[in-house]
Amino acid sequence: MKALRIVVIGLFVFGMVVFLSSLSFAQEAQATGKGSMERQAKHEAKIKLLNDSAAALQQTNPDLAKKLSDLANEEANESKEKMEGNKEKVAKDSPEWKAKHEARVQLFKDASAALQQTHPDLAKGLEEMAEGKHKGTMGEKKEKEEVGEKVEPKSEKGESK
Repeated sequence: MKALRIVVIGLFVFGMVVFLSSLSFAQEAQATGKGSMERQAKHEAKIKLLNDSAAALQQTNPDLAKKLSDLANEEANESKEKMEGNKEKVAKDSPEWKAKHEARVQLFKDASAALQQTHPDLAKGLEEMAEGKHKGTMGEKKEKEEVGEKVEPKSEKGESK
C-alpha cells in the first residue's frame, strides 16, 4: 500500500513537471517562432520603407516627409509596446480606427505620387502599403460581381476544376 502511494504521488509530480515545462516551452516557441520572425522582418521592412521615403521627400516635400517619419516612429513604438505586452488594441470597426486607417492610406498615396518620378521603387512599395493585404482577392471579387459572374470561394474553385 505504501509503495502504491509513493508511485501514485511520484507519477503525479512527474506529470505536473512535464505539463508545466511544456507550457513554458510553448510560450517560448511561440515568441521566437518562424511566424513571428517573419512578421517582425516585414514590419522592419515597412519601417525602413517609410524612413527611406521620408528621406527622399525631405528636399521636395518636407511636410509629407515629416508625416512619414512620424508614422515610422509611431510604428516602431507600437512594435516595442506589442513586444512588452502593454499595447491596447482598438477595434477595427470603430470610427477612430477607420479614420486613422484612411489618413494613413491617403498619406501613402500622396507620398507615392510625389515619389513616382524620382524613386519609382519607393513609390511602388508605398502603393502596395496603401492597397493593403486584400488587394488581389477583393479586386477580383468586385470585378466578377460587376460582370455578373458567380463568385466562388477559392477552396471550391480548385476542387471543382
